[in-house]
Amino acid sequence: MNLNCGLWIQKLNLKNFATFDDQSIIFNEGFNTIVGETGSGKSLILDALQMILGHRADKKLIRRNCDYAIIEASFICHDELIKNYFLDIGFPFDEDQIVIKRIIDKSGKSKSYINFQICSLSNLSDFSKRFIDLVGQFENQKLLSEDYQLKLLDNFSTNQSLLKEYQELYDQIQIEEKSLSNLIKNLQESLQRKDYLDYQISEIEKLSPSTAREEELVRLKNKLQNLESNKQKIHFLSNLFDGDEDNQGVNTLLNLVEKNLTEEIINEDNYQKFLTSKETLLDLSYELNSQLDTEFDEEEFESVLDELDLYQKLKRKFGVNTEELVKTYEQFLQERTTLDNSSENIEKLKANIASLRKTAKAIAEKLHSSRVKFAKTLSKDLTKEINHLRMQGATIAINVKKINELNRNGLSAVLFTAETNPGEGFYKIKDIASGGELSRILLALRTLLSSKDSISVFLFDEIDTGIGGETALTVGNSLKKVASNSQVIAITHLPQIAKYSDHFIKVSKSIVDTGDGERTISLIEHLDESKLNNELSTMSGLPN
Repeated sequence: MNLNCGLWIQKLNLKNFATFDDQSIIFNEGFNTIVGETGSGKSLILDALQMILGHRADKKLIRRNCDYAIIEASFICHDELIKNYFLDIGFPFDEDQIVIKRIIDKSGKSKSYINFQICSLSNLSDFSKRFIDLVGQFENQKLLSEDYQLKLLDNFSTNQSLLKEYQELYDQIQIEEKSLSNLIKNLQESLQRKDYLDYQISEIEKLSPSTAREEELVRLKNKLQNLESNKQKIHFLSNLFDGDEDNQGVNTLLNLVEKNLTEEIINEDNYQKFLTSKETLLDLSYELNSQLDTEFDEEEFESVLDELDLYQKLKRKFGVNTEELVKTYEQFLQERTTLDNSSENIEKLKANIASLRKTAKAIAEKLHSSRVKFAKTLSKDLTKEINHLRMQGATIAINVKKINELNRNGLSAVLFTAETNPGEGFYKIKDIASGGELSRILLALRTLLSSKDSISVFLFDEIDTGIGGETALTVGNSLKKVASNSQVIAITHLPQIAKYSDHFIKVSKSIVDTGDGERTISLIEHLDESKLNNELSTMSGLPN
């Protein structure tokens, strides 16, 4: 049993799921096998696990006459990396247990939960892609993908940190290049906008608007408009101060008052007050007389009116008051400054992209060298492993070719080739490998990589397709090796594979009377050691 597994499925509860009425399945950390006759419901268990791991819900799997199906899986996690992953995506958990639940209703809609918080399917899918691998007839096709082959090589080469550093740079380059493209695309529009801004700024600058200046202009206009009528009033007041042939003026009378004031009549304090008042009145008389010399300036009046008219035109044009007009002008200036910097920004962005590309290329070169080096080692180890899995004489050759342009994986193109018959030449795996051979090649890879990559749980479906005898024994032994570092759950029909398991789960089918008629149900039995040998004998078809 694997006691160092960082993540493993502990329990799966199925309610109203296909032929499962209400069953719980217990798994352990090591190698778990699921056995049972054809049609008993073995593959339904993997179907349920796939739904827990983000696959689309299928309402056809809701048990007949039920409104919903519930699938719930609990995981044990001791791995800090995985704990931090769940913390980062907003689903923290305590006591080392992760609980994932799916509820599917008969309309086909489903709800998903992680640690009792509702989540999206993408949350489940991302989790499974990082830490769980399903190896089956369909999933074997992944091995035919050159991107997947490159991922396997990087896992073997322990290039993950270097690759992550490179991909973060590459993604940044893509963002910067998109920004550059948008800047260049919008440059012509920016030039047209700049012409518009230049015109508006020039028009506003002719005015240099301010609320204080507008208020001053209004006061000046009112003063000039009232100049003639004010002159008549000023002339009348001036005559009152200065007098005429018939009447003495205020100034003359004040002088007479001062002349006749004596100490006997008024005290010193009041006398000084009189003199101050007299001085004030004389100043007022002087100011009035000086205004009589002021002439109405037609040009000044027209200039004031023109400037006020410009205020009104600009306020109407932009639909603002004077204070807002000032802000509009400042915004225009700021936008023009930004547009003026467009060409400069383009050049800066080009230089930044060139620098990022240079750094990224250096990392990509380092990645490529590592891949070339480890491809030779992996080819040798993989050949040895598949020979052990009864693909005698077969040879794997992993070719790493350098490409000209950077892509998200660097500068490398990887191709897995195989020679299944000595002397017949190497061909792409997809062109020569059968389904059973693909399963064994993938199992061989998993045997080599199980201690190096982030995958913690492996689900093997139909791993025994097309094999038997000694080959089945070697497959079972290889699954046992994978289970030394990760949890393995495998469906098998072969006792040669099942005998290597740490935990034995038997699925059987039964007919029960529900009161409304007979119904088929799938039942789970966890076989202990005392029942295991009998079951293995039954699977082999040989007498005890």
